[in-house]
Amino acid sequence: MKAVVLGAGLVGSVIAKDLSSDFETVVVDLNEDALKKLENYGIKGVKASAVDAEALRPVVEDADIVCGAVPGKIGYKMLSTVIGMGKKICDISFMPENFKKLDVLAKENGAIVVSDMGVAPGMSNFLVGRAASLLDEVSDVRIYVGGLPSNPKPPFNYKIVFSAEDVLEEYTRTVRYVKDGAVVETEALSGLEDIDFPGVGRLEAFFTDGLRSLVDTVRARNMFEKTLRYPGHADIMKAFRDIGLLNEKHRPFTASLLFPVWKMNPEAGDRDLTIMVVEVAGKKGKDYITYRWELLDRFDEMTGIHSMARTTGFPCAIMARAIVEGKVDESGVYAPEELASNDDMFGFVMRELAVRGVDFKERVTVEKSYME
Repeated sequence: MKAVVLGAGLVGSVIAKDLSSDFETVVVDLNEDALKKLENYGIKGVKASAVDAEALRPVVEDADIVCGAVPGKIGYKMLSTVIGMGKKICDISFMPENFKKLDVLAKENGAIVVSDMGVAPGMSNFLVGRAASLLDEVSDVRIYVGGLPSNPKPPFNYKIVFSAEDVLEEYTRTVRYVKDGAVVETEALSGLEDIDFPGVGRLEAFFTDGLRSLVDTVRARNMFEKTLRYPGHADIMKAFRDIGLLNEKHRPFTASLLFPVWKMNPEAGDRDLTIMVVEVAGKKGKDYITYRWELLDRFDEMTGIHSMARTTGFPCAIMARAIVEGKVDESGVYAPEELASNDDMFGFVMRELAVRGVDFKERVTVEKSYME
């Protein structure tokens, strides 16, 4: 079997390495150095653009699965290009566009697409979808998630393992969340609150546009996602935004300045961790039930793989396998939460993540006879 991964960055390389254990794996990227690093794992590299249909077609035409791991700004074009070729694809590109708009194109071309299948969006959606499928009514959905350096250094107290421009763009997107059953819009970086997380300490949480497809697929009275950072980060980024450094014109320049400062450097001792809390509460019959999942994942010292790359790349690689195995068997574009009600799919994803050391701790709380 053959898998093609579009993007040889830190996350794309994790997806490729994972798939290479049982697929002939090819990676497409314009960065020759990144491609050469993967040759040691028996992974073939092809220098090409992920949005160049002519260059891409001969690479993907015999692929059993494609995985997209490109910057968000080209994600939608990449996805539509692959869909137009009628291929199966699992994608993590954090595109600003609504990927569900490609559903008709996918059905016309017989393509199977699972998009936003990383950690958040991705596993956050998957877990919310699972809980929602087990409840009669969803009352509250709360998602807290962040990728952080284990040893924060001022002034930003932040490091990245992927595109700096994607992070900055996230700080500018209008946020949608649900309050009292209505969709509300607000600015990113707003809704600031402090949270104590065991084993990590005091963090701050603020709104980002992380719900994405959940706003349309899950009916809840209240629902939000907040990004976790060390205290003080939000105020600095608000200042950058307020003076125009994060707008579309200046964002690439700002990203080029910040990337050398923010880039995770394991050889210099940098380590990262990923935190996620997903809590979904609602009614089941006469009972009020709360489902809660917690994740605290750290840099893998044995493999040298960043936590954020692991927790983002592994869900994509696992879902790619699920697609190949026929666990998604009808053409169309799917959000992760739309697949989580299936017991076989849910069990497969959670087991495979645990095997790779990404272990979500689940807790269920039941308040009996809530309606009486």
